[in-house]
Amino acid sequence: MTSPPALDTVRAARSPPGAVVLLVYNLLYWPYLLLSSAVLFWLALALFLATFLWDRRLSWLHRFTSVWGGHYLAWAPFAGVVVEGRENVPEGQAFVFVSNHQSMVDILAVFATGLDYKWVSKVENFYAPFIGWTMVLNRYIPLKRGHLPSILRMFRRCEAALAEGSSVFVFPEGTRSPDGNLQRFFRGAFVLSVRNGAPIVPVVIDGTAEILGKGSARIVPRPVRVRVLPPVDPASVGGDDRKLRAVVHAQMEAELGAMRG
Repeated sequence: MTSPPALDTVRAARSPPGAVVLLVYNLLYWPYLLLSSAVLFWLALALFLATFLWDRRLSWLHRFTSVWGGHYLAWAPFAGVVVEGRENVPEGQAFVFVSNHQSMVDILAVFATGLDYKWVSKVENFYAPFIGWTMVLNRYIPLKRGHLPSILRMFRRCEAALAEGSSVFVFPEGTRSPDGNLQRFFRGAFVLSVRNGAPIVPVVIDGTAEILGKGSARIVPRPVRVRVLPPVDPASVGGDDRKLRAVVHAQMEAELGAMRG
């Protein structure tokens, strides 16, 4: 869905724009995001009303939402998204996607991949005007962290999504990494994979922490790389979710190091 720059272009763009350019960039970017979201929500609502009766998985709405969300990074000046390994995800199968989590910009980077899935996201995001309302229309899956009834509801909804042929997307670290390195994974995504026979697809993101740091509202645009790794079948580790978690964590940690190296 995007026309990513060459990898040497990504490497060459490590230096951020100057201070004046960054100031103007931030003064324009946030109003554009808010105003465009207010407009695009109504297009999303119209698409939902036109398709929900026959598009039971809401694939068309998710595609529109992906273009909407992804363009804030993929089409932004001084930024862009390079997606590698998209061909590793075959069509017509439900997966559990797991990704490292460095920044709120990760969401835009994942949207730019064009992958088909249902987000698992903290419940607070669903209350945000326009963007959160679109998440509700898409039937993305809310989670109240640390709240057992919400975790159980999330798990049931994920299993229902997988049963109908929809993939789910989870950040197994649970929160953004404070230093950009891979944190320990919670078990939920891997239990979900084992119980439903849905392969894990690791997704590794690099560069988003430099764009928007944790607790900051200052944008420093730069290109981002997203690498989609081959699926990992839970049967390959004997259906043991702890072994599956360890294997996937090791793969993603090694890949993140290779991308940075």
